[in-house]
Amino acid sequence: MIDARVYTAAGLLLSLAAGVALMPNPATGQSAPLVVTTDTPQYCMHLLDQVSDLMRIVPAPPPEVTNLSTEGQRMCGQGQTRGGIMRLRRALVLLRAQTTLR
Repeated sequence: MIDARVYTAAGLLLSLAAGVALMPNPATGQSAPLVVTTDTPQYCMHLLDQVSDLMRIVPAPPPEVTNLSTEGQRMCGQGQTRGGIMRLRRALVLLRAQTTLR
């Protein structure tokens, strides 16, 4: 009997969480597309491509961005995907901030 209540409560919570995640955006009335990211080598390369594309746009990327990008690429290449992803995401944030300032 206790097991059935636990499973019922867990199912209810999962249903509520799914409903909240799919609720429409009040500003647009549409659901935001879900973006699933994982800590895979492919995602590392995807982030590296994004960083590289933005670095071509920015006239002089800050040294911190260059260091983060280089370190992220090295870590992804050595199988340290989480650390590489963290550095590449930080580089992207800094680059995007710089491109919006122009």
